[in-house]
Amino acid sequence: MKLSFLSGLIRAAKARWFFLLEMPEGNRFEDKGAAGLKGRVIVKRGTGNTITIGSGTRFDGSIEILGTKNTVVIGDNCHFKGDIVVKDHGQTVTFGDHSTCKSVYILCQEGCSVRIGRWCMLSRDIEIRTTDAHSLIDRQTGKRLNTAASISIGDHVWVGVGAIINKGSRIAADSVVGAMAFVNSAFDEEGVVIAGVPANIVRRGVTWHRGRKKAFSSAEMDAWRG
Repeated sequence: MKLSFLSGLIRAAKARWFFLLEMPEGNRFEDKGAAGLKGRVIVKRGTGNTITIGSGTRFDGSIEILGTKNTVVIGDNCHFKGDIVVKDHGQTVTFGDHSTCKSVYILCQEGCSVRIGRWCMLSRDIEIRTTDAHSLIDRQTGKRLNTAASISIGDHVWVGVGAIINKGSRIAADSVVGAMAFVNSAFDEEGVVIAGVPANIVRRGVTWHRGRKKAFSSAEMDAWRG
């Protein structure tokens, strides 16, 4: 379903959920075969924005855009529950194939982007933000200290409840972010547990699995790589 303009309530027949889509002319929404749509997608201001929701995906939340030429992509076979706010121009937010989240708030602003990889698992009450939204200033020089920066979360990353992923953060693939962690720097080593305030590596040589049993085979541990 490709729509350049639609304002009103859409009933998603498969899931029987209500979905509100408000996009002025010059913007595009593409439903590639979502399993369910609930909530709202709105472009409050701007043109040239593209929003795509992938095949088999369940979307329950909101996407709000104020700006031009932004792109939001929710991949295939995802379960996305949360809110995405994009303010500014030429930015990209991606939520990779087979990834899930219970509740997340993503703020993408100041010319930055957010990338969340494939096979990720995000718990509830998580914030991901490229900006503090206000300025911290050095009084002597008058310069801003807390400049915005893009965020990258690799494939197969598990983010625990209540974590904050702040501007400039980078998390390598096959890692775990502990509950209530505050991540504000780059972690390029794969297979680690990152925890604490501010977050640091607290364990190496790990992976994770959605299942629960006493032991896992190599094939099971690496199934997400296929």
